[in-house]
Amino acid sequence: MPGNIWRPSTPATTTGRTADTGHHQERTPRTVNALDSEISTMLAALKKATDQHTAEYPTGQLPPPGRTYVNNALNAAATIPTLITSAYDRLETLRANDTLHPDGRKRMMDELLSDAEQKADEKVSQIEGNATVARATFITGAFPKMTKGQEMTAREDARMILDRDDNPIGTISRLALRQDDVGALVVTQWGQDYLRSRGCDDRDIKTAQAAIVGQALNGAAGQVADNDRAEAARGAMAAQSLTGIAGAAAQVAGRLLQSMREHYGIPRVATARPRDPRRPAAPTVLGEDIDTIGLTY
Repeated sequence: MPGNIWRPSTPATTTGRTADTGHHQERTPRTVNALDSEISTMLAALKKATDQHTAEYPTGQLPPPGRTYVNNALNAAATIPTLITSAYDRLETLRANDTLHPDGRKRMMDELLSDAEQKADEKVSQIEGNATVARATFITGAFPKMTKGQEMTAREDARMILDRDDNPIGTISRLALRQDDVGALVVTQWGQDYLRSRGCDDRDIKTAQAAIVGQALNGAAGQVADNDRAEAARGAMAAQSLTGIAGAAAQVAGRLLQSMREHYGIPRVATARPRDPRRPAAPTVLGEDIDTIGLTY
C-alpha cells in the first residue's frame, strides 16, 4: 500500500491477513517516492479548494431546491480523492504480485487506469452538470419578478438609455447593478438580443454577459430589501464557485492518473484491444454505488 500520502477522512485499513495463519499483521509502508509526494500535494490542494468553497458558501444555508444540486456536486467532488488513492493502491497490489506475467500485469494496469480515467471524467461531468442546474435554479430567484406591463415599461426605459449610447456593453453592465426592473431586464436574453441588434460581436457579447450577470448577482446578494433574492444570489455565486471545483478536480485527476501511467510505464494506447475473455480481468477502481470518501479493504 502506498504510504504517507494524503487520504480521505476515512482512511483505508493498514492491516493485512497472512495466507497461512489467518492472523492480522501490519503492512510495511513503502518508501515515499515522487509519486507519493505528488498525490499528497495535489489531493491536499483539492481538499483546500473544496473546504474554502464550503466555508464561504455553507450548503445548509442555501435555499432549496438549488441546494440539492450543490450538494450533489460536492458529493461527486468528494469521490475524486477516493478514486485516486483506490487506483494507486490497486496498482501497487498488481506491481507487488510476482505471480503475474509482466505482459499480463501491464495489461491489467492499463485496464485499471482506463477505468479510473473514465470514472474521473464521469464525476467531473456530474459536478459540472449539477453546478449548471443549480446556478440556473438560483438565478431565477435572484432577480426581481416583473409582470408583462412592468417588462414593457422596462424595455422602453432601457432603450431610451441605450439607443443614444456609443458603448452599449458598458452601459448595460452599469444598468445590471440596478436593483429594479431595468436591471432585471438587461441580464435576460433581451440584453443579449439588444447588443446583437447593435452589431456587437458574439464573442464580446458572451464575455460581457458573464460579467453583467456576475455584477447583477453581486448587487442582488448585497441588497437588504428582499432576503429571498439575496439568498438566491448567493446560491448562484456558490454554483459558479463549483465550476472552479470541477476544473480543479479534472486537473488533479488527469494529472495524477497520467503520473501513474508514467510511474508504472503504462502508456496510453489510442485504441485499446478487447480483453481476451480467457484472461483475468483487472480490478476496478470504484463501484458506482460508492458515495463515501473513505474505502476499507
